[in-house]
Amino acid sequence: MKLLIKYQPLFIFLATIIVVSGCDIWSDKPGVPHEILIKSFSLVTGEGEGTNSNNISEVWVYSETDVMGVFPLPASIPLISENNDPLVSITILPGIRVNGISATRKPYPFYQAMELDVFFEPGRIDSIHFESNYTDNSVIILAENFESANRFESSSTSTAEVVRTIDPLWVYEGVASGLILLSEEAAHITSTTQEQLYNLPSTGVIYLEFNYKCDNSFAVGLEVIGGNNAQRTPIIVLNPTGDEWKKMYLDLGPLVLSTPGAFGYELTLDAILDIGEETGYVVVDNFKIVHY
Repeated sequence: MKLLIKYQPLFIFLATIIVVSGCDIWSDKPGVPHEILIKSFSLVTGEGEGTNSNNISEVWVYSETDVMGVFPLPASIPLISENNDPLVSITILPGIRVNGISATRKPYPFYQAMELDVFFEPGRIDSIHFESNYTDNSVIILAENFESANRFESSSTSTAEVVRTIDPLWVYEGVASGLILLSEEAAHITSTTQEQLYNLPSTGVIYLEFNYKCDNSFAVGLEVIGGNNAQRTPIIVLNPTGDEWKKMYLDLGPLVLSTPGAFGYELTLDAILDIGEETGYVVVDNFKIVHY
């Protein structure tokens, strides 16, 4: 008890300072924020732009002078007015996981950003929906959506094939999707789009968007046609998703930039029955190449 009695006057003195000073003691702390709540994201596509499916799970937020942070959706963004300015301006960009890898998160350059001018009001919460479009200078190549055709042709050594299916069990959206069924008798496939010869720029960002679902691993890549580095390169191997459809943003830039002089490119789709399995499937849709 002697220790308590000894230090009690100091405690009362400090408590008195806090009560008398009010918020002044915290004057170096930010005030009450104005919160922007982004509940969801949607993509609106026009004629010739294909599916509006997306996999935007976070937003990148910038003030006029700084990076405010990366926020997972639904996102709660706290705003603080600098210099008591009643108007706070922010820019919000949709973010992706490049090649499906969480360590390679980036703003997606082909979806339009949202510009917000907010009249700052401490404690206020504004809920908004982030609706975006492709940027005006995006070049969109609808490589294959299986709605009326199937451009993937299997090699002569393949025992399986990519088929256009209209079975509702497999179709992602629209009329049809592309299906690979694997078994011990049809255990492998090497397939390539035929006579498309996609002309891709030798500089800048290039992405391949597509939807997929699988219980067997498979690879997606490019075949380089002509030039000094003609080659067939699987860029990514995708693992089973269970019964869940996923959206992929595959970065084609590194391979395209390393093959100058190519006449064009074809998409490749390969699979081998996973070890220990008797059957497997891969279903894909909405292959779309986007660049500037």
